[in-house]
This record gives sequence, C-alpha cells and structure tokens, in this order.
Amino acid sequence: MRPFLALVMGLAAATAACGGGGNGNDDGRRPDDGRVVGDGRLAPDAAPAPYCTPQHGTNLRLQLVADGLIRPVMVAAPPADPRLFIVEKVGRIRLVKDGLLQPTPFFTIDVQETGLEQGLLGVAFHPQYAVNGRFFVVYISDSSQAEQFDVHVSEFHADPSSDTADGTPEKQILTLPHGNIDNHNGGSIAFGPDGLLYLSLGDRGGANNFAETAQDPTSRDAKILRLDVDGGTPYAIPPGNPWAAGGGVGEMYAWGLRNPWRMSIDPATGDVWIGDVGEGSYEEIDVVRAGAPGSNFGWAVFEGPMCFTDDPDGDLNCDRPQDYVAPVMAYDRRGTGQCAVMGGVVYRGSCMPDLVGRYFFGDYCSGEVRSFPASTGTIAYADTTDHTTDLDPQQLLYGHLVSFTTDGFNEVYISSMQTGAVYRIEVE
Repeated sequence: MRPFLALVMGLAAATAACGGGGNGNDDGRRPDDGRVVGDGRLAPDAAPAPYCTPQHGTNLRLQLVADGLIRPVMVAAPPADPRLFIVEKVGRIRLVKDGLLQPTPFFTIDVQETGLEQGLLGVAFHPQYAVNGRFFVVYISDSSQAEQFDVHVSEFHADPSSDTADGTPEKQILTLPHGNIDNHNGGSIAFGPDGLLYLSLGDRGGANNFAETAQDPTSRDAKILRLDVDGGTPYAIPPGNPWAAGGGVGEMYAWGLRNPWRMSIDPATGDVWIGDVGEGSYEEIDVVRAGAPGSNFGWAVFEGPMCFTDDPDGDLNCDRPQDYVAPVMAYDRRGTGQCAVMGGVVYRGSCMPDLVGRYFFGDYCSGEVRSFPASTGTIAYADTTDHTTDLDPQQLLYGHLVSFTTDGFNEVYISSMQTGAVYRIEVE
C-alpha cells in the first residue's frame, strides 16, 4: 500500500486506496428538480453561466481555462460570481477574471507542504459572500509539538468586489492534531444548501487503519463534520447532527471513512457525495442522503464490498454488513491501471442540459472520467458511462486528475495537479 497523495504527488505507477457508500431514502425530495433541500428550504435555481449558450448533446471536450499553475487542487467561486478561484497546494488562491489568470494571488497563507498530502487543500465561500465577504480554508501546518502536523480550518475576509483578500486576521475555526504521518488528511470543505459548513477528514494516515479512528465515535478523524459558522463563536453544533446531544463527536455528520479526499454537496438535494480512497483493492463512492445523517460507511470493517482483515481489529463485525451503509458504486482497481478514486460532483449547471443530474468522478492514475445518474440507489462500475476517450483523446489527465469541482454557476472543472492546468468540461 502506498498513501493516496503519494499517487497524487507521485507517479502514475504508484498504488493507493479507498472507502464507503450510501442508499436513498424517502426524505420528501423531488428527484433531480434542483429545488428541495433536506431541511425543507428551497435551493435557488442555478443562474445561467455567462460564458455559454446551453448546448444539447453528450459528446464532451476539455476546455483549458488556466495553466502555468503550481499544483492546483480545486476550483471554487461564490454563487453567481463569474470569477474563478483556483487553490494551489503551495498556499495560494489564484484568480481567473475575464478569462485571464491574474498575476497577483487572491490569497496566500503559510502552509506545511513537505508531505505528499499537505498544503492548502480547499476553500469554501460563504453563501452570502457577496454581502459579507467571508471565506473558509482548510490547510496543513506544523504543530507546536515537534515533528507533528495540524489540520486547520480558518475563516478570512475580503471585500466581495475585490480581487485580493484584505488581510484581516485569521479566525481559527478548528485545529485538529494529525500526528506525525502526513497522509490521509481529507481536505474538502463546502457549504451545503442548508447554509452549514461541511469538512472531510481522513483517518490520520499510514496503512491498515493503524490509528483506529474510523469507528471511534470520540475522534473527529475519518469523519464528515458539519458546523454552523453563523450560529456561534467560532461555530455551533447543528442540532440535527447525530451526536449533537452527546455520545460522540458533536460535529460528526458521517463516519467510517478512510481518506475522503474529495467531497461535494449536491446543491439541488443536499446529498453529500464522497470519493473515499481505499487501501489496496477497492475504490468507492459514498453518499449521505440529506435525510440520513449518521451514515457509517464501514471502514475499516469493509473496503468497498470486501471484508478488510489487515487492521488491528481483524475481521471484527464483517458478519454484520447491515450495520453499515454500502457504497453507491465501488470498483476493484487491482491490476487495472487505476489507483485512487477522485470523488466528483453532481452536475447542476445550465451549459450541458442533457447531463443535468449526473455525478461525474474519475481516477487519478488512469485519468478516466465517468458519470452516472445521481438519483440511482446503487450502480455497478461497468454500468457507469465512460467519457474518457471522447473527453480526453490526448490523455492530458492520465496520471494527473486530482479533482472535480464547480464554479459559481455549477459548471464542472477538472484540476490536473502535476501539469498545473485547470479545464472546464463542455459539450463539443
């Protein structure tokens, strides 16, 4: 086993790993209508992207939007903001405005990036960023303890109309000790249509569940956390969180994960989609349906559909699969040239109307891009749609694909970390 971003930072020949899934439930949603959120509030319909005329069809292409970047890991933007904010792992957020990469970064921060999965990993803009200028980042730094690392979630501020953050002091939201192993940090951060902030965290690294955090309800590691950054200082525990009243980590929203490197939230339904990077055999896509917080995806009892026996607990509870939420989709990547699932996004934009409601994902080593209907309960890997040959005939993503993220109009972008490029998916 080689750690996940040893793949992401390393070579296409490296090996990496995977984690859990989800099933639908009757939570009152209208399927794929782009409106109903889990708590009953309505999500706004996506504004049409200013750079496209909606085009029917499913033949796709990559449109280069920026290159010459240093290890880009994601794209983000405030709602309906035409600018693109590109996170570089070295500790910068670069800005693309009017189609041009701006020479001055929007934001910089000192990070620890000596490890393969360290650095600045994610950014999320407050839903009311256009009014309050608040944005949140997740990054890795040295700990006050020698040879230790911390995962930080911090808030910053900018004039919403400015192309650079205004340098206001950092407001620490969470500081999470990670120990002395640099991988399995997770690193996704996003606001849901419920207005709450979600964060993905890995199991503290290494191999074979050595830290035993995923099934530990008292540890924040190996979880999806959900915070109310508007309801307290520095945040409040949402009362709908499963352990809000005690019995476990109050911030926990889902658990039993290994390395949820990329997580996204469907703006139409509030479903949380997770690409959980596996140990050595299976990669998986998990879903927390909006009406089912508390989902336990089974690591390290299961890796994908397979009982996992190489951890300190052996095959404990492998005879009780009913206690865990199965993946929506898993694939066996042994001997396939695949190595690490890159969790994706549900398409809710306007440029590609025939693809609305499909979940896009890929694999780092193979560079493949696939999709399937987000409304599905479970799906076999063989039944997903393979867009790779059509989308990327030049194999630009082979060994480089590190994330699928969206802009302020819900259009989909792919980050190619080692080549320093960012592409938009378009209908050709």
